[in-house]
Amino acid sequence: MSEPIRILLVEDQYFARLAIHTVVDSYGDMAIVAETDQGSQALPLYEAHAPDVVIMDLRLPGISGFEAIAAIHAAHPAARIVVLSNYEGSEDVHRAISAGALGYLTKDASADELATAIQAVHRGRHYLPAALSALLASRVDADALTSRELEVLQLLARGLANKEIAAELGIAEKTARIHVSHILDKLAVEDRTQAVLTAIQRGYVHLT
Repeated sequence: MSEPIRILLVEDQYFARLAIHTVVDSYGDMAIVAETDQGSQALPLYEAHAPDVVIMDLRLPGISGFEAIAAIHAAHPAARIVVLSNYEGSEDVHRAISAGALGYLTKDASADELATAIQAVHRGRHYLPAALSALLASRVDADALTSRELEVLQLLARGLANKEIAAELGIAEKTARIHVSHILDKLAVEDRTQAVLTAIQRGYVHLT
């Protein structure tokens, strides 16, 4: 009999960890060998246990799942990581895959789909449900927001006016206004409220 797929679980929600344990334990070909609720512990635990697959949440205290994926992938390019997250925007999927994840599921995935994703990623294959694949395909790189525009968008989501955004970022109010105008154009929306709603939907902004 072949050895089970050894899994490192990185998830900060206790009940989510219990649910994942229940799924994994119901299959005879996989086992969780280590787990943590801290993104900062992902790389040390990966190096200590050398798991076959990592299940990674994205919303973690301190170091985010995106950062943890990038850290593991930088040190171990062959690492096989599947994301399991409530984030379902096209930008979230793009960032996770770009950071080094091979698979991506939302937390409403069935037990069978999670097992299928783990097995596929273990074989070195990408795994994305059809809906997420379509979402990722619809993302237009040419219209990607710059890092400064993303900062401005985060501040827009907090309800800040142009003058307040300028003060927060140490730029001129006119510059802040230009950034906001570019954001509206790139997101194809007419006002700041629509920009924030679109940004949340696509995963540019997450409300805590």
